[in-house]
Amino acid sequence: MDFFNTNFDFLTEVWSPVMNMAPSDDPDLTQDLQTTDTEFDLSEDNTEALSHFTPEVSSEREETSYRFSCPHPGVYQCDLTRLRFTMSREGKLSFRVVQWDEQLLQAAGKVPAGPLFDIKCPEDAVSQLHLPHCETTPVLPSDGLSVVHISDHGMSILDPQEITETHVVVDVPHLSAFGLVWDLIKRFLNIEKPISAQVLLFHQRTYTKLLRKLTVFLLPENVPLQEVKVQREKAEYIEVPSICQLIKGHTYSLDCSEACKIQPASALFDLKYGPNYHPTFEIRLKLGTEEATVTVQDQEKILVWEYNVDLTGPDPSGPKSTKEGRGGCSLFGQNLLRECPIQF
Repeated sequence: MDFFNTNFDFLTEVWSPVMNMAPSDDPDLTQDLQTTDTEFDLSEDNTEALSHFTPEVSSEREETSYRFSCPHPGVYQCDLTRLRFTMSREGKLSFRVVQWDEQLLQAAGKVPAGPLFDIKCPEDAVSQLHLPHCETTPVLPSDGLSVVHISDHGMSILDPQEITETHVVVDVPHLSAFGLVWDLIKRFLNIEKPISAQVLLFHQRTYTKLLRKLTVFLLPENVPLQEVKVQREKAEYIEVPSICQLIKGHTYSLDCSEACKIQPASALFDLKYGPNYHPTFEIRLKLGTEEATVTVQDQEKILVWEYNVDLTGPDPSGPKSTKEGRGGCSLFGQNLLRECPIQF
């Protein structure tokens, strides 16, 4: 009962100033709260050509920028961020993840539902933007999922043109910062609803003279892997089947029978979208450990994720390729493009 009283008091405190806000005379700042013709279309007939690309990536001071030149009109998906762009013509894209102003969002009764992307295209060639979401069930127009557009003129709320199984689609008035948000009240009413999440593993081979270390991250699925990797340069990323379902506000624990020590004993899962990503768990292993089975359990001790980790792979300090696949980093790589049909 204390939990619900505490959250109700929080919602009352945040929502009161919103109810008293005077309407804005600036149409760019007006929030259209009316129901739109948003659709959740999973039909196999809804297909069009989709071009996947691996962008050129540059990282400086733990900040990552992505660049790609779209050669012609079409729909393009970035393999490192899962962002999709509907291009009306040829254009050069550049984008990066920037920090949310959560006080600004709370004043509007919103909470983040994904990263905030600062997007530029000098040719103004982007007609629609497709932002990846973490929903595990179909989203209805009344469920409160929308897109925030932040520019020099302020913040506005864009109603989706379409919500697919994986993305929220909006028309682009002009480029600046875009990000998914939940309506605060409606998100609270669905607080027990699971989201699609990911378990990320990083391996530090010589943590001490006698120990090696695994760091484990529990994050929403739409956090780009590259944003975490750039902050863990001294550790080796271990590619594993990472997707699971987690619930915001629930407590999770980790087990590994081969471990010398696991800390903390449990952790609360929250929807954090940077700019800093901190490990959820740390596993310390003896230096000679060749494999370890890592499991994640919910607060009812039900298994939600399990993987047997091989720790005998090549030393990542050896020669590296300048190009990597999905989730990799190409500091000086060329634009890589491939096409496949898109299905919703």
